[in-house]
Amino acid sequence: MFELIDVNKTYPAAPEDVQVLRQINLKVETAESISIMGPSGSGKTTLLNLIGGLDKPTSGKVLLNQMNLGSLRNGELARVRNNRIGFVFQLHYLLPQCTVLENVLLPTLASRKSDIEKDSDRKRAVELLEKTDMKQYCHSLPGQLSGGQRQRVAVVRALVNRPHILLADEPTGSLDADTAGQLTDLLLELNQSESVALVIATHSKKLANKAQRQFQLDHQGLSEL
Repeated sequence: MFELIDVNKTYPAAPEDVQVLRQINLKVETAESISIMGPSGSGKTTLLNLIGGLDKPTSGKVLLNQMNLGSLRNGELARVRNNRIGFVFQLHYLLPQCTVLENVLLPTLASRKSDIEKDSDRKRAVELLEKTDMKQYCHSLPGQLSGGQRQRVAVVRALVNRPHILLADEPTGSLDADTAGQLTDLLLELNQSESVALVIATHSKKLANKAQRQFQLDHQGLSEL
């Protein structure tokens, strides 16, 4: 599915450059779930940004189905991100003026489509909202939802284009313990039912332990627990 090979990430700074990621090697298969734990500043978000094509490594390779993301032009990379990679962040980033259904359909608007394709996208969105117990809120605005419900909508939006990878960066960080547990269980359920690889970056050991494999990230690199 995707693989990181000898990935390093360094940012320029004075008096010397700062190395955030060091010799990262990781391979994740279809429908596999992994969690990445580490203290603040360890590079978890940077790592997810590299996997998701939001940033490029200083050295090494990030492969998605044997395709080197670092070698793609900006337009090609944008299409890969939209069609093959889903993102869920700590904040939901829903548009407040758009309904739940409109927010979910936003990623489908990146390319010109026929009426048949648009109808298919809408059906897919509604099915996902039903699967996540959010169908009854299709025409609600984000401000009318709870924090947990808004995150569910963000998860559905991330999945609407049938991505190969779902990247979740501290997805439960703003939720209470019960709601966080429910969202985690939902992510893992969708990981299997949608056959999408799931990578969760989290501070929560309880959340991390629910994934099939757990990793620790620190200044020495990435190690499997």
